[in-house]
Amino acid sequence: MQVGFELYQKQTLKLSLTPELQQSINILQYSTHELIDFLNRQAYENPVLEISFKEPPASLSIRTNSQIRGSSSKSKGFNGDNDYNPINNHSVSTETLERHLLEQLSLLSSLNAFEKKILQFLIGNLNDYGFLELDVHWTASHFSVPEEEIENMIQILQSLDPIGVGAKDLTDCLLIQLREHGNHNELAYKIVKKHLADLAEKRYRKIAALHQVTVQEVQEASDFIRTLNPRPVSNFSDDMTHYIVPDVYVEKDKEGFLITVNDSCTPKLSINPYYKNHVAINSVNPDKDYIRGHLNDARLLLKGLEQRQMTLYKVTASIVEEQHEFFMKGITGLKPMTLKDISEKLQLHESTISRATSNKYIQTPHGLFKLRNFFTRGLHRVNSPATESTATIKEKIKVLIADEDKIKPFSDQKLCQMLENEGTKISRRTIAKYREDLGIPGSSKRRRF
Repeated sequence: MQVGFELYQKQTLKLSLTPELQQSINILQYSTHELIDFLNRQAYENPVLEISFKEPPASLSIRTNSQIRGSSSKSKGFNGDNDYNPINNHSVSTETLERHLLEQLSLLSSLNAFEKKILQFLIGNLNDYGFLELDVHWTASHFSVPEEEIENMIQILQSLDPIGVGAKDLTDCLLIQLREHGNHNELAYKIVKKHLADLAEKRYRKIAALHQVTVQEVQEASDFIRTLNPRPVSNFSDDMTHYIVPDVYVEKDKEGFLITVNDSCTPKLSINPYYKNHVAINSVNPDKDYIRGHLNDARLLLKGLEQRQMTLYKVTASIVEEQHEFFMKGITGLKPMTLKDISEKLQLHESTISRATSNKYIQTPHGLFKLRNFFTRGLHRVNSPATESTATIKEKIKVLIADEDKIKPFSDQKLCQMLENEGTKISRRTIAKYREDLGIPGSSKRRRF
């Protein structure tokens, strides 16, 4: 065996990602919000780039066939829009729970300054659910007052709006609301206090036997309890509402469907003509290499943005063609489709399709959806090569359960038989899985007495 160094040639093939390709990949997979942040950073780092948020030029319509048309951009809500009202786009601050309670506290003239200080302390210790997880003994020692004083302040806190704030836990929250309710239901009060877990599992017969009442009375009490709010502070938030901006619009018109890639929210980039002329005129200037490098980066960025628009349009157009029944009928028309189906149709790699549909939203005549929602598996129909998407089957299950007799709800096996009679071949275990995905309980918990 020879040991030592030697010099030899070896020929190999490997894929190398150039900076241009890496940037195109990143731009394609960015959502609208991520793309805006990326473009702002690029404009800040590259001196030859100019960024503006003015209204883009008029949309360029592209006719692909008799059913699908498209445009490269869409603008809504700019100066050229007669319906635009800047007041509607003004950011409104969200009222927090703490501010809401402190405003009420300032109106309680019967309390002295020290009592208000204790209440402010209690308000500051509420958790995200509005519950007060605070040790009364420790708080009394902290303020050097009897525990009864702290209990009295807690009761005042619990009397504020929304009713249920300041409770110890969920049970206490519901009990406070029951006590405040004008039509006090004693059975409901007992159920919440002692049998909340049984109520969640709908063990009506067990509760009825313990309290010597009928199952119907327990069910009526349960219906009353469900009118209460387990999270009374849910209307208050410290965060601003985040709105989803559609990346693509699909609109139905007389000629078919109009597909529009939305770029109204993204800033418009351009290259400053001064730097182009500076490099051309001052060919021997020592700064020309620095400027030329940034010019090349800017051109690659603009090219990547153009490729993103065209790829997103082509992918959406293919989805509309494949899912034509969905865009005509809604969710019941959705058919099974994979990333491979679109990649073969467009002669693109599956990873490209995956990036183009990742974190993207599409506004359709039937609502706002993730582009990924159109890629779904399916099941074969009985005695037919055709398949149905899981979304379509789930919709059928939802409709069947909505129309069932609540006294005798359908079991999973019964739903299985009913769907098979309609031509959908599916197992009972799959029915149970889809039902759970929809958040629908089993037949025993759906039963009414």
